[in-house]
Amino acid sequence: MEVVWYAILFILLGTYILLDGYDLGTGVVYLFFADNLEEKKKTIKSIRSVWDANEVWLFAFITILYLVFPKFAHLIFNEFGGYILLFILFLLLKTLAFNLMLTFRKKNIKDIFGFFYGFFNMMLIVFISLILANILRGIYPDSEKDLRFVSESFSPFTSHQGIFDWFTVLTTSIIFITILIHGMGWVILKNKGAFNRKLKIQIQRLSIILLILSVIFVGLWYYIHPDIYKNYFKFPFLFILPFLYFSSIFGLIAIRTYQEENKGFILSTNLIIFGLLSVFSAVFPQLSLSLTSEKITIYNTEFYNPEKFYFQGWVISIATLLLIYSIIIHKYNKGKNAE
Repeated sequence: MEVVWYAILFILLGTYILLDGYDLGTGVVYLFFADNLEEKKKTIKSIRSVWDANEVWLFAFITILYLVFPKFAHLIFNEFGGYILLFILFLLLKTLAFNLMLTFRKKNIKDIFGFFYGFFNMMLIVFISLILANILRGIYPDSEKDLRFVSESFSPFTSHQGIFDWFTVLTTSIIFITILIHGMGWVILKNKGAFNRKLKIQIQRLSIILLILSVIFVGLWYYIHPDIYKNYFKFPFLFILPFLYFSSIFGLIAIRTYQEENKGFILSTNLIIFGLLSVFSAVFPQLSLSLTSEKITIYNTEFYNPEKFYFQGWVISIATLLLIYSIIIHKYNKGKNAE
């Protein structure tokens, strides 16, 4: 049953990154790539009708993680609790800035709240990327060991570990660029014209950078964890996942040759799906890589409860309701670009 819960958590996390990813990425587009009033309006219109329907997946993920794998959840909150609280705070502030930006008509005030809206979106991506990067580098199962802000010597091999070292910076950059491309793909999907052509150029440039960083990541991940790819050699069919991931990057590099405006968003969606599948397939059955010999797996962090059967039933029911809710919201707002 642990494998089933692992799959459910993967689906919830992947759904959140896919759905809220284009929302957060759109905020960064607004902050850095929308250079005039018309482009800013197009960016906001693309997200306005669906931006608030996605966080439910994240809170469902956190709740189920805490109930199903409480030891791992405790470790994560112990290590990154402050950043998780900042993440939740920035979610609230992003919502406030977005609504105030839409409320005020005066340009100067609107621009101020627009800046904060974009800034909070950017920081939310940074928080997501950093936590995932640290999980992929490895953490200390010993909850008594404090996590610094910057690792000693900026190295992932030091005993005085921090959230920042050269590996976590590399991994954070990859995740950040991926989500940004996803946001650009969404804006392109909802618009036409010169702004789309401008964003396609940016996607092409970012995809080339992403390709280089991803190749470096593959080698350095093996350098830090020499057994990280053992699942791939045990089950060779898994190699199709990184192949599809890199194929999506090459597809994005060629985005300027496509006539259809939905190609970028489809490719960025594939990029996220196959990227997550590639990583989770390598890490399984670990929930996080460890910096010691002690493994953090789905088998030694699970809960033991005589009411497990009933628990499974209502959790699956809630997840089904969340799915229905999200589908209804997105279907209802499909194609809507409110002024």
